[in-house]
Amino acid sequence: MENSIVSSAFMQTTDNRTKIVATLGPASNSREIIKQLVIAGMNVARLNFSHGRYQDYARIIEEIRSLEVELDTPITILQDLQGPKIRVGQLPKEGINLEKGKTITLVPQAENDEESSEAISIDYPYLAQEASLGTQILLDDGRLELMVEDVTENALKCRVIVGGILTSRKGVNLPDLDLRLPSLTEKDKEDLDFGITQGVDWISLSFVRRPEDVRALKQILREKDAEIPVIAKIEKPQAITHLEAIVAECDGLMVARGDLGVEMKPEKVPMLQKKVIQSCNRKGIPVITATQMLESMINSSSPTRAEASDVANAIIDGTDAVMLSGESAVGKYPVRAVEMMVRIATEVEKQIEFVNHPPAETDETHALSEALNTIDKILSLQCIACFTTTGYTARLAAGERSQAPVIAFTSDRQVYHALNLIWGVKPLLLEKPELEVEKLIAQIEASLLERNLAAPGDKILILGGSPVRKAMGTNFLKIHSISET
Repeated sequence: MENSIVSSAFMQTTDNRTKIVATLGPASNSREIIKQLVIAGMNVARLNFSHGRYQDYARIIEEIRSLEVELDTPITILQDLQGPKIRVGQLPKEGINLEKGKTITLVPQAENDEESSEAISIDYPYLAQEASLGTQILLDDGRLELMVEDVTENALKCRVIVGGILTSRKGVNLPDLDLRLPSLTEKDKEDLDFGITQGVDWISLSFVRRPEDVRALKQILREKDAEIPVIAKIEKPQAITHLEAIVAECDGLMVARGDLGVEMKPEKVPMLQKKVIQSCNRKGIPVITATQMLESMINSSSPTRAEASDVANAIIDGTDAVMLSGESAVGKYPVRAVEMMVRIATEVEKQIEFVNHPPAETDETHALSEALNTIDKILSLQCIACFTTTGYTARLAAGERSQAPVIAFTSDRQVYHALNLIWGVKPLLLEKPELEVEKLIAQIEASLLERNLAAPGDKILILGGSPVRKAMGTNFLKIHSISET
């Protein structure tokens, strides 16, 4: 019988179940560095569309797809849309000094925005209409703080609460206001078109406030016949208010602690992180914990102990993935940062017992996944193998946080890439799967042996459906021993 899985000398062999997301940037966008990142343990390459040019993204994506073949391992591409970011306008090159206790005027940005030290322009036209006395305004990722003292028809007079130097195009946060901003900007729509043509695997939507934001993106994807899963980035107070509705609508979440920590008090973020992760675990969708996880490794070859604990605690909480931002995009040690993430995950996972959540639905597949959990605790399984058409079965199996790894066989390349973000899942591509259950089991066994993922005599648990390739048709569990001959 022909084994249709492509083989090669390399397949990612790190022991961690938690997935590693690394942002590619000037420090890490060459073929050689991307290759080193994958070998070190990167599962997902994040492309931040707040920066960069299409020709650069296209080259990076081409390199990733080429390396995927060379290394015989999935490399998932996450397109991160910029979203509606409010910024200050043009200021003198040296910036302006906002002195504590002094007042400054904010005005909506004019079309012919010019440098000024008399007033600060903001590229949000409804600023004076929506703000009121006492409204808090944060600048430059929260480093500077203003308080509104007077509102006129087209300007705000603000007192400087926390001062410092402000330079052009720094970000503006208005945590007290529910802003009239679209979930998708025109730039996002153009970037989305590019991502679809390039075959990205996941799309993350920035500054999600309510489930309608996710629905709007999904509607555009349907109209373009693009079945790409959507991650909602949780970084606004309104998203916390509507959290359960957003979880029900999206395919995954990201705890984007940077803007979340600016929009909300920093001391609230740790418990909100736990709340988001728990919500995703219960729903059975992946969650990424992001921002400043190993921040000191932008300039240092090793993290602080506090950063290592931060990564560890996210894993203990149940996150599917941990993410590097500046550490891998612009830092001096992008490969070491990935290696450190892997080391922390591997050590932590050996010493914790993950929570098994009750089934979210009362159907056959959920019932079988619960049974899987019991069998995994009683038997010494080498792995849990499943053939999946949509990824549904593999996600449910992974949601049990089993001791044995989940090997997900699929013939769909899109599913193959998407599953690489899911905790504990090792996706394998079967180009020509057998259509009879017994023959498919023999094909899976041969593939596991070929890749040294199992040996003769090992016990594996097979989760599948009959007939084969029926979407969401999982209806059997089989305890199977790998044949000795």
